[in-house]
Amino acid sequence: MPFLRKCEVYKGEAMNKSMKISGLVWALLLASGVAEAAGLGKLTVQSALGQPLRAEIELLSVTKDELADLTAKLASADAFKQARIDRTEAMGSLRFTVDQRPNGQPIVRITSTAGLADPFLDLLIELNWSSGRLIREYTILLDPSPDAKPAEPAKAVVAPESGRAG
Repeated sequence: MPFLRKCEVYKGEAMNKSMKISGLVWALLLASGVAEAAGLGKLTVQSALGQPLRAEIELLSVTKDELADLTAKLASADAFKQARIDRTEAMGSLRFTVDQRPNGQPIVRITSTAGLADPFLDLLIELNWSSGRLIREYTILLDPSPDAKPAEPAKAVVAPESGRAG
């Protein structure tokens, strides 16, 4: 059994070494400020199915200096392919703007020029700033418009009976 003990010792040493390395990497990231990178938060949809899209995504951990350099856009076709997400024609009309709400919360505003016919849309959004880049997937769910009338059920048409000979 000395062989097993030797393997266990090597395994333990390797784990300790990898933990020390990962701790060192995290310390370097924190020291360099990379850990405080911008992030994409909660998505809020403000439009309904068939209407032009109006949505907002909260920006997280963004300083006022970074806000001026931030850009948001639809991710590249290659990124969609790698994520195995279809890039549809409807995405071509989407516009992304980095903005702020009246309360100062930084956001990415997503709008479209045309109404969206699909009830859901899978997006990959790319956020770029001077010291980094982030790609995140969102699924936008569009509810029917509250103004939309439900389709009326089709009325059954009854064929008149022909006269019976008695």
